[in-house]
Amino acid sequence: MKQKAQVNRFDIYRYSVILVIVVPLIVYISAIQLGFVYFDDDILILGNFEKLSNLSNIGAAFLSDAFFANRSPYYRPLMNVSFMVDAIIGGNSPAIYHFSNICYHILACLSLLWFLQLLQFSKSQSLIIALIFSVHPVMGHAVLWIPARGDLLVTLYSILTIIFLIKFFKDQKYNFLVLHLLFFSCALFSKESAIFLPFFFIFFMFIKKEQFFTVKRIPVYLSWFGVFLFWFYMRDITIDHRADNQVGLSPLMHNLPFLPEAITRLIFPFNLPVTPVFSSGYTIAGILIFIAFLFIIFRQKFHPKTILIIFGSVWFLGFCFPSMFVRLSSADDSFEYLLHRIYLPSIGFMIMLLGLLPERWFEMKSKQNSFIILTILVLFIFYDFIQQKKYKDAVSFWSSSINYAPERSWFPYFLGRYYFKQKDMTNYENLLLKADSVKTYPIFRYNLGMIYYTDRKNYEKAYSYFASAFKQGYSDNEARANFVLFCIESSCVFFKNNQIDKAIARCSEALNNDSANSLAAYDMGLFLITKGEKQNAASMWRRAIKNKPDLKDAYKSLSLYYFYDMKNHDSAIYFANQYKKFGGTEAIINK
Repeated sequence: MKQKAQVNRFDIYRYSVILVIVVPLIVYISAIQLGFVYFDDDILILGNFEKLSNLSNIGAAFLSDAFFANRSPYYRPLMNVSFMVDAIIGGNSPAIYHFSNICYHILACLSLLWFLQLLQFSKSQSLIIALIFSVHPVMGHAVLWIPARGDLLVTLYSILTIIFLIKFFKDQKYNFLVLHLLFFSCALFSKESAIFLPFFFIFFMFIKKEQFFTVKRIPVYLSWFGVFLFWFYMRDITIDHRADNQVGLSPLMHNLPFLPEAITRLIFPFNLPVTPVFSSGYTIAGILIFIAFLFIIFRQKFHPKTILIIFGSVWFLGFCFPSMFVRLSSADDSFEYLLHRIYLPSIGFMIMLLGLLPERWFEMKSKQNSFIILTILVLFIFYDFIQQKKYKDAVSFWSSSINYAPERSWFPYFLGRYYFKQKDMTNYENLLLKADSVKTYPIFRYNLGMIYYTDRKNYEKAYSYFASAFKQGYSDNEARANFVLFCIESSCVFFKNNQIDKAIARCSEALNNDSANSLAAYDMGLFLITKGEKQNAASMWRRAIKNKPDLKDAYKSLSLYYFYDMKNHDSAIYFANQYKKFGGTEAIINK
């Protein structure tokens, strides 16, 4: 009877798969009530919904960057394909995208459980780590933030490709090799961090003491090279290759604090910001934890588990580094990293812990161990629910960022951008002014100029902000075009108010920024003739016609000029006929 009771007690391991499905589902199912936070999800999904809702655009996803714009270095076609599936099923409702993120997270947790068992960890170790991963608050950002879909997918496919590599080495069945290559391809086309996988494959072969130089290995190596080369080619012909100081070794050096901060966040996953910034406290804590790990490893000397520590360390560092080569130029005044970047590397960190901590700590036979593990899981789950509130909508998300780092000027700007899309210009203006007061950026000034131009019709303030933005180096074709329109409109207002000199000066700025603008040239003619500069006015009207041959009002003005001022009857008749040719109906002169 005692033996039977003991068997029943440990039946929990028979339900490992069910637990790894049910626990995160309970924790995150409420996320389907969350909305869009207007941090890339509005661009990726709402802005591209017409493309996403048509499955015929699957091919276009592989020939476009992550934003369907070919202006970013991010190449993630499978992420967009997954969004297409969501769009077909649930339209543009955020619920379906959140639900899919939950499903991909659960699949990643199940794959992790399988992976740990293949690495010959005990059932209790595998289950506990999979459960901790499933509810760890740091992983919540990847689940709750829809654009982190790429991290969910690359993690799922990376685990699966290594699983089938293990099975191929063990059984030498080529169907496992095919699956390995399939998931390797999927990982690469999900997110760029999978670029580390070929190096990890080689490292894994080394620690497993696999033979490198055999005939049987040649097809494997050629397959890796072929998959990588195909991905590299597709990415190369698709993404933006403009020189950018946001990518390279300099960003890597600036991002080095990410490593100790990631360690600290994984061990103390509380007070998590949705848009983290580097903190000296977290950085120092992470360095101290790392030193403690080294001390423990040194005390162990060479231990059978040392290889696990090395395995986990290589995984953690290898999957951290790719994202560290990118640093936004605005990072000093916005977020410096995002928590979803820890999602895939965290698996290596947890394997490190399995190597460092005694196996008995994971045994569920002990009531004390069971209580500690259950307490950790409950604490994580409790904090998960608190964290979800920050992702309720854009206001909650960005207000949380502003409260966490009020010294960062981009956070009020991002919240203001949300209000702009809701056509709430008052809140948009207030938040832009707040962002500009913390630290000004040319785009803040330009957008303030647009508010005072289009919504407030305060031309003096608008001009001041536009001039400041361009002086600070803001250069954008659309911005220049809008500034030209502003100059034309404001010059007409000055003209109506009999402020002729101001009208001429403002119209000159329009022509300086767009010399081929026929409307500006025509208006300038009207302003000049009011001042008595008739020849200059006629020159402007001819310039307008040169740029826009069907501008009938310019022909009318020239006809009157030649008839009354130049006494050139033939020219007057010519321009009058041209005026009529292009739709003019008014009788200008008597022939």
